[in-house]
Amino acid sequence: MIQKDEIRQVLESAKALGIEFAELFFEDREETNIPCIETVIQGVKSLRICGAGLYLIQGLSNVYLYTNQVTKEALLDLVKKGAEMLEIRVRAAAAGIVLTEKSYHNPCPVVKYPSQISNHDKINVLLQADKAARSAGVNVRSLNVNYFDTDQRVLIANTEGLYTTDRRVTTRMRMQAVVADGDSAYGTWDDYTKVSGFEAYDDELSYTSFAKDMVQRADRIRTAGSISPCTVPVVLAAGGCGTLWHESCGHSLEAIAIAHRSSAFVDKIGEKVASDKVTLVDDGTLPGQYGSAAIDDEGHPMQRNVLIENGVLKSYMCDRYYGKLLGMESTGSGRRQNYTYAPVSRMTNTCLAEGSDDEDEIVRSVDNGLYVESIGGGFGGMQFSLEVKEGFWIKNGQIDRDHQVKNIMLTGNGIDVIKRIDRVGKKMKYEKGGFCGASSGLIPTTTPQPMVRISHMAIG
Repeated sequence: MIQKDEIRQVLESAKALGIEFAELFFEDREETNIPCIETVIQGVKSLRICGAGLYLIQGLSNVYLYTNQVTKEALLDLVKKGAEMLEIRVRAAAAGIVLTEKSYHNPCPVVKYPSQISNHDKINVLLQADKAARSAGVNVRSLNVNYFDTDQRVLIANTEGLYTTDRRVTTRMRMQAVVADGDSAYGTWDDYTKVSGFEAYDDELSYTSFAKDMVQRADRIRTAGSISPCTVPVVLAAGGCGTLWHESCGHSLEAIAIAHRSSAFVDKIGEKVASDKVTLVDDGTLPGQYGSAAIDDEGHPMQRNVLIENGVLKSYMCDRYYGKLLGMESTGSGRRQNYTYAPVSRMTNTCLAEGSDDEDEIVRSVDNGLYVESIGGGFGGMQFSLEVKEGFWIKNGQIDRDHQVKNIMLTGNGIDVIKRIDRVGKKMKYEKGGFCGASSGLIPTTTPQPMVRISHMAIG
């Protein structure tokens, strides 16, 4: 691994070439993937990825270069190439850089690092989950279970003297199943995710119950009916239904969208943009959550960012570069999938804060509407669309569990929908998390929330 003094020399070379700001991002990542297809283990795939990225900012311009040759010579060459791309003509006087090591609290401590666990133990988890799913009283036509773990070490240094490290460990089990009865079949998938080491599987009941619940839920959806497009009140269950916020307004509150003026929230800080019931927070410090870490991918400590407070827009999520374009400081939101991506403003754990409404009363307030128990995929922006994975009709203030519906999409304009939030429950529910894909790759996020009622929404 490259030494600290060599990193300092590379950064000093950037300053000597007249570059305003330079950042080095080093990554050493180990991954394991074990597929189990129809109860047969398909082998163990291990991968180690090492590389470095160089981020240069000059005025309103920036360039990003990367290499898997983590040597001083290779990085000095990247600096020269970057300076040429920025068309810098005036060199600066030599200036020394003092790299000061900083460390921050890790909200996701690890007990059992994946490298300390035998493949036999990892395989046993897969087989136990497979067995649980097949014994759930459902006709499972097809079942694949995959085990994943990742151990990522990062080191970030820049010309402002920052020098910091982080270690991020995650484990994940993905299940893909097809349940059937005669000609009627339904396929689905779900992830059991943890920001932890192998201690995620200490509780066998937790992951085997997840496996059973997934196929049983799939079988219920298989037999669900459909509905005609309509506009009705919608109640979103606490937990992962917070994906609504991620897609309807989360992406539009990222600094990259604001700087590109592709967001409905441009120039609206201090203005009323949502219902009084809405306080929206992005918080990368939440313990044990999939979007949490000690630092972002620019070395800035993760923090709690209040984006909307009582309906008033307070802030955007900012990385260094796009924050600079907006005249704002970083909010610890610069994130990337790996060293081949430049950091960009991204969400972490985006959640609606708890309200004051009783959950039972929220349901009773709806005579005829839709209760959404879980949300699948979707796409966001000013116009969003979300798949309802599990939905039930509400009749006369009660959830009709005998009237489950499927093949439904929630659609709308984000800034309009958040103005129609008229009930927010008292109880926050956290969810297991997933991935968000955007310009800086796939990153882990979560979308927890309390129960929410939207006065009316288009479904179909």
